[in-house]
Amino acid sequence: MVGEFHMTIFLLVVNFIIDGVIILGLFLLFTKMKGREDNLMKHQRMAREIEGTFQAYLEEIKEENKRFEQNMNMDSSPNVASPVQEIYRNRDNSQEQESIYSPPEIEENDVVEFSDETKAKQMYEEGLSIEEIAKKLGKGKTEVELIVKFGQS
Repeated sequence: MVGEFHMTIFLLVVNFIIDGVIILGLFLLFTKMKGREDNLMKHQRMAREIEGTFQAYLEEIKEENKRFEQNMNMDSSPNVASPVQEIYRNRDNSQEQESIYSPPEIEENDVVEFSDETKAKQMYEEGLSIEEIAKKLGKGKTEVELIVKFGQS
């Protein structure tokens, strides 16, 4: 009997511990759910604010467009030529310009001057040494070596 009594007390203690863990878990779960609901409300409020901002911006653009159209209508004169008349007028002007056009005369005095890099590569291909190329170009030996080396790759 005494053994059964101890076993019953042990089972009751284990039961209370399990109940405590379950209650703690439920409390944490509800707390987390409440936090998510708060976040959801914040996101919905932000979405409404953004939507309101966009709506106000859209209304402002519409007002600007209306003012612009009114200004354009006021500025346009009643004697404006139709687009077809404008096309014919442009075509006539272009035909007149074509008959007047004469190509420019070509001057054959153009002088082509090669860069030092091109000159160095050409001299190297002709068989001159690095030192001779450096003296002719007025550059350093190392610089000419680099030019030749990069020119080969």
